[in-house]
Amino acid sequence: MEQVMTKRRYFDIGLQIEELLYSGVFEAGGRLPSERELSERFKTSRTTIREAIIMLELKGIVEVKQGAGIFFIDNPKKVSQKEVMPFSEIGPFELLQARQVIESNITGFAARQIRFNELRELKHIVELQEKQISGDSDKFEELDRQFHDIIAEATQNRVLIKQSAELWRAVRTENPRWKNLNYKYLHRKDLQVKWVEDHRTIFLALQQRDSEQARLAAWNHIENSKKELVKIFKEDHSLEDFDDFFFAT
Repeated sequence: MEQVMTKRRYFDIGLQIEELLYSGVFEAGGRLPSERELSERFKTSRTTIREAIIMLELKGIVEVKQGAGIFFIDNPKKVSQKEVMPFSEIGPFELLQARQVIESNITGFAARQIRFNELRELKHIVELQEKQISGDSDKFEELDRQFHDIIAEATQNRVLIKQSAELWRAVRTENPRWKNLNYKYLHRKDLQVKWVEDHRTIFLALQQRDSEQARLAAWNHIENSKKELVKIFKEDHSLEDFDDFFFAT
């Protein structure tokens, strides 16, 4: 049976823009049309154009200068498909699903292994996060990472520690669509309050050495993130982009 492979719109649009750049329409170092103009030209939404530009930026073909626009780079750095494709081609929703399955089980296992000093560190991080609500978003983000790192380390299993770290990078730092959404929306005060409450619930389950409650608390924490993503997306974007944004190419 013949299998038809399709790419998402942002990927197709990105390739079309790339072809346009190298066709001589734009000179190296030149400024590209705005997102709005590109959106009209390619008859697609600005969200799809934004994702296409992020893809080209990762490939080193364009540079986005804040307040100045999008520029065609003269000597693009060569980035192999192997380096670009893994996380940039996977939507944030899928990555969160993977993290939910793996990290909830890591947390459940950590409840059996966790040491007193690790519990004390987690408690301290929750307290620091609470103080950073509506404060330094980057600091809040870093404390979030530390919280999940400590739980993984509490398993005393190097494979699980490595898996947890790779998933964090995939979801929070190496996926352009998640990174864009995270910095634009998920540092809101109401969501930060929710994440701290979730972390406190996870901490209490770990403190009680309750493996099932710890697993469930971690599962619910990421479930809350998934629900907020869907809610935010439906509020701010057209539904035609929903599939492009959340799922794999």
